[in-house]
Amino acid sequence: MSYKIRNSIILGVLLLLVVGVGTYIRAFNLPKKLAVIEKEIKRIDEELQNTPNLVNTFNDRSATLADMQKRWETRNRDIPPTDVTAQTYNYFSELIDRSGEVKLDMIYQRIEQRGAYGFNVYNLRGEAPFDNFYRFIWYLENGRKLYKINGINVKGLEIPPKDNEEGQILVSFEMEVHAYFSSVAELASSVGERSLSPNYLAVDPFTPVIARDVQPNFRSLVEIERSDLKAVITGKAFILDQSNQIRTLGEGDEVYLGYVTRLSPETGSIECTLNKGGIIEKVEKKIRYGVEAKNQQSVKK
Repeated sequence: MSYKIRNSIILGVLLLLVVGVGTYIRAFNLPKKLAVIEKEIKRIDEELQNTPNLVNTFNDRSATLADMQKRWETRNRDIPPTDVTAQTYNYFSELIDRSGEVKLDMIYQRIEQRGAYGFNVYNLRGEAPFDNFYRFIWYLENGRKLYKINGINVKGLEIPPKDNEEGQILVSFEMEVHAYFSSVAELASSVGERSLSPNYLAVDPFTPVIARDVQPNFRSLVEIERSDLKAVITGKAFILDQSNQIRTLGEGDEVYLGYVTRLSPETGSIECTLNKGGIIEKVEKKIRYGVEAKNQQSVKK
């Protein structure tokens, strides 16, 4: 093969390679890159068209951040790393000192853990004049420590007169309170101050329009609505009465304004039927269990 023919073949092969690569780039590679570029241009164009919405979103988030920062800097609640039952009881006692006389019984029930925070659950039961009860609730919800009432039952009671004592209207209550704690150290002490002054209420909503004028409890019978059920066994119930004395009752036994109609050891309850000036009312009392007693009941079952 001559030198010219060989060079012609080599040049032809090179020409075919160049034409093939060029054809591939022009027909396949460039259209793909063009599609990607066009897609990116479309995305950028949509973002540019959405700029006002982005600006509004940014402004809203900035305002939210500023509000949160202001609230953080002026926070006035202390959330300790732990909640100790004895300290909580002392805190409630302080609230009673500020509120006025409140008869209160507290039972610790359980703990609820929610990640970086949690709360202990307490059952509070007692009675008080409405003004004192209102102030106690207000201080509990608005005090320095974070306590929240999760549920509450209230009832007005007409208390009969006693020797050298006039009758009165009391509020009987039972509530579930959550005492919060947090592992966030910065929440343990707050920098803001708050003036604690309950709003004045001129009207007692529990004062009856027509007083029943109930008869005095001359024989110191158990006032079941003001008492606390402690235990129930077959044929017998043990009651902590209105004078903080343990009394024993059975079915048919007389109580103030009525009598015992049912004992239920299975459910830990007692039922009484009361006659309040011609109005017949059934009152049921149940044992209030703390965490240890609940665990023991579960084991027995």
